Parts: sequence; structure tokens; C-alpha cells
Amino acid sequence: MKPLLALPAICLCLAAPALAADACPWADGQYAFSEHGIYGDFAVNADCTELVWDRLSNAPETTPLERSRDGWKGALSKADVELLENGEHLRLTSTGGAMRQVKAKREN
Repeated sequence: MKPLLALPAICLCLAAPALAADACPWADGQYAFSEHGIYGDFAVNADCTELVWDRLSNAPETTPLERSRDGWKGALSKADVELLENGEHLRLTSTGGAMRQVKAKREN
């Protein structure tokens, strides 16, 4: 009888890291960054499915976020953005192909 009770416990322990890996550290946050001559402000919704990019000269732009290999990825009109799993860095790739990795500061 003991082996039957141990099986669910083992399965639960194996599933826990997979559930933790899907947790989004960017969720429900407002962020700003300014590095290497590029800057921006953005917000991520509570379930990490949408990013709102705020530009000083243009109206805010919204993009859906999808889970990627390294984090959460979205496409803006002039660049692709990927929020990395560490919850601090993001990658910006312009339509011309230049990529920058910058550190964002959480403001809330």
C-alpha cells in the first residue's frame, strides 16, 4: 500500500518545477530602461499575456506576449521585444535586425 501513496507524491514533485518555470516575473509590473542610447517605458498585465509600450512622441502600443524559449516575446511596429526569464533584462530587435539587451527597472 505504501508504494501506491508514494507515486502521487513523486508525480507532484516532478510537476512543481514545470509550474514554477511558467511563472512570469514581469507580471503586473511597470518598467523603465535607458541604456546604450535607447530608452523606453512599458507595462505588463497580470497574466503576462500583454505588453503596453509607451513612447513619448507616439501613442502607447499594445502587443500580445507569447511564451518563448527564453521568456515572453511580442512584436511592436518597429521592433520585437523579448522579456527574459530573469525578470530584469529584455531584448529589443529592430526591424533592421540590430539586437540590444538592456536592463529594465521595475517602477511599481
